[in-house]
Amino acid sequence: MATVDIGLRETAAGRQASGAGDVRTRPGAHSRLAITRLVLEELERVAPAESRSRLTPRGALADAGIDEPRFLDAVNRLEGRYQMRFHADWLRDVQTCDDLVDCIATHMFDAADRSGTSAPIRRLDAAAAPAARRAAARRPLTPQPARMPAADDPFPECRALEDRLAGLAAAGLDNPFLLANESVQGRLARIAGQEVVSYTSFDYLGLAGHPDVARAAKEAIDRFGCSASASRMVGGNNSILESLDQELAAFIGAERAVVFPCGYGTNASLFGHLFGAEDLILYDELAHNSIMQGATASQAGKRSFRHNDYRQLDGLLRDLRGQYRRVVVAIEGVYSMDGDYPDLPAFIEVKKRHDAMLYVDEAHSIGTMGPGGRGICDYFSVDPADGDLWMGTISKALGSGGGYLAGSERLIRYLGCTTPAFVFSTACSPPNAAAALEGLRVIGREPWRVTVLRERSELFLKLCLDAGLDTGTSGDTPVIPVILGSSARAIQVSQLLLGRGINARPILYPAVRESAARVRFFLTCEHTEEQIVRTVETLADVVAATM
Repeated sequence: MATVDIGLRETAAGRQASGAGDVRTRPGAHSRLAITRLVLEELERVAPAESRSRLTPRGALADAGIDEPRFLDAVNRLEGRYQMRFHADWLRDVQTCDDLVDCIATHMFDAADRSGTSAPIRRLDAAAAPAARRAAARRPLTPQPARMPAADDPFPECRALEDRLAGLAAAGLDNPFLLANESVQGRLARIAGQEVVSYTSFDYLGLAGHPDVARAAKEAIDRFGCSASASRMVGGNNSILESLDQELAAFIGAERAVVFPCGYGTNASLFGHLFGAEDLILYDELAHNSIMQGATASQAGKRSFRHNDYRQLDGLLRDLRGQYRRVVVAIEGVYSMDGDYPDLPAFIEVKKRHDAMLYVDEAHSIGTMGPGGRGICDYFSVDPADGDLWMGTISKALGSGGGYLAGSERLIRYLGCTTPAFVFSTACSPPNAAAALEGLRVIGREPWRVTVLRERSELFLKLCLDAGLDTGTSGDTPVIPVILGSSARAIQVSQLLLGRGINARPILYPAVRESAARVRFFLTCEHTEEQIVRTVETLADVVAATM
């Protein structure tokens, strides 16, 4: 599909999905004719009235006037009707109604479903696709200038990026990513010589530049140098890391915690390490890309469920639990695209009923949720022992860099000795570990930071709603999107804001649906009320000007 497709694919929704439909419905219950009828119905709904008569199963969608926004609207409705999520790569092959029918028939069900009544699942394979399909795999629906045949380009992925960047330039838009900060002081940054108020930072509690945190990092460099220079297993461990393990566990309320060098790597490594061919991974459809990558690396079965839908999860566990040795449910404390959060007590009740494990990624909830900023358990007054694994990062609210796992003494001790991302990676650096350790202590000494963060977030959200801006499902978190309806408009709004001294980045298809493209704001306790009021006033003006 022709698209401004340079969005960072942060969620599982933008990567491979496994089909979150009711697993009691088998492929045999859906004839190809039934799928074709439904697909045609949705495509006719979005096609221009004057061209609907030209829409046939084998006719090109472009010939029926279905451009990319219309196509993505149809896909969005089909996702709801079939309870599945479409991988962006699947959609690049779609040129006709039949192509979309093939996509649904191929990917509706997960090959790891072990029910004896399930038919073998055919995987879409470029080698098995017809020659015409392969030749059209990257062809957009709208006419484009002639280009070098894919066979002559060993890296068509590079060409695809170049085409997207050229499309931005042709539309008079700047590349919205990889802007270089020349300096950062609190919430003020300098970009290309211009001072701007920044809403792009995960530094929710203002700890990254806190004088006590900076001093601790400098002292750690004096004691241990800039790098741990080895894995913790074989020489990279130090007393700062051990203290951080202990104080993280106490802060979270878990028996034990262990610090990893990278948050992304913690998720990407853990699932393949702990769960194997006899296990099943169930994950929220909007879970972070690192969770999806970890699930993909595992030999376990994997399946998504609808966002925050513990009722559907209950049905999946009822149907599937008996087929697997272990089942783990992966959710997040705060979802970084939408700024919403799960009903944790309900998920815990479901997981207990079915003897499943619960894995919660607290990258954006630790430091931001609950009266003391201790995370989503603090917010709901839940005992962390009711969950199983609490993953998080020290690179966001704690103002440093790295990840961690927390949970029971026995399990965390095992994972801290065997997980590849821990064993085979250089340990978290001494200044990073010291900064996170001091950050935890600052939260204890200055609890007002959590309170002010909540107040600033509530103010920003209220002003946006008063201005008639669409903030989706965001609430009670410092992550607030303003949904704009198209990637091009999101880029334009972000660009205009930057010109007026406000830095907030767009989130584009395929990281989110095209109709849900947005500009995303991260609030911190360092944003002043005056900055927030001016920002929302400016935002409302810019959004109105781009309608």
